[in-house]
Amino acid sequence: MERVSFYIGLNDKDTKTQQITTLDAFKVVENVFNTFSEFGATIRECRGIYKHEDGSRVIENTLEAFCYDLDEKTISEIVTVLKNALNQESIMVVKIAENVSFM
Repeated sequence: MERVSFYIGLNDKDTKTQQITTLDAFKVVENVFNTFSEFGATIRECRGIYKHEDGSRVIENTLEAFCYDLDEKTISEIVTVLKNALNQESIMVVKIAENVSFM
């Protein structure tokens, strides 16, 4: 299976500060993955360092959401919805092949 991880910073792209609470952002991400991921997802909180297109750097609360076996169209849709909902400049997507079983 292919694991697809999304790293979603929570600072607003325009103000470069967090405008939505982590809990509210978590709910947004949860709803998006509930809609788009057939097998569900795991969401966890972490911290990230991000360099904006203008060169400024921020340290921000970040959510990592990962799930398995998404096609490129679905990945693109998830990114688009999350970027719009949370006013993000970008979302990092990482794909890694893993040996997974549900026992």
